[in-house]
Amino acid sequence: MNKIELKQQTENGQNLLNIEVIDISATVADLLQVWQPLCDDEKIVKLYAEGGHASCRACKVNCCNTAYVIPDLVAFRKMAAGLNYDYHEFIDDYCQTQKRELGLLRLKPNPCVFLREDICTIYPLRSLICRFYICTPLTGSTEQLIYEIAWTGAAATCIFAEEKGLLRTDSKGGFSSFDLLFKQLVDDYRSHPGVELFLRAADYDDIPLAPFLIE
Repeated sequence: MNKIELKQQTENGQNLLNIEVIDISATVADLLQVWQPLCDDEKIVKLYAEGGHASCRACKVNCCNTAYVIPDLVAFRKMAAGLNYDYHEFIDDYCQTQKRELGLLRLKPNPCVFLREDICTIYPLRSLICRFYICTPLTGSTEQLIYEIAWTGAAATCIFAEEKGLLRTDSKGGFSSFDLLFKQLVDDYRSHPGVELFLRAADYDDIPLAPFLIE
């Protein structure tokens, strides 16, 4: 029996995708296991797909072109290791210099530095923000859950980089409106109990879902 189930439900005439945690021992890895097949599931509604139903593969409305991606700490470590880089080298080559100077580890965008011919070249290592994005309407609790996990992981990355002396913490200006938004998100999640889980985790199966669940 799966520890997590995904179901479509109707609210105010709209089909919404909902996460139901069946087993409280479930981890982020368990969630990803049931979430990943959604990319190729043509039965669920996808707002940007032709006819509203299609696989995400070869989608022309590619979110990777413009996304503001601050990788979660598990992904950050795996990306660096997978590319045989130390953390300093990885940040130098793959993160925006001007954002780093503002205290934000944003992957180089427009398109994403890892995108080649509309294909992700680090797909097995990609960040939670990328893994969870799908243009399917979600229930409020589901949206909050994946949002909270992804941004807690991003906050952990920034804390880790600060502790390693890889990221500035004293910048006072030069922020765009988007920078300010994402910096505030990171700051809001610094005190989340899940940050410590990300700091200790080697992989997503080390991170329980329980601290992220809405009571």
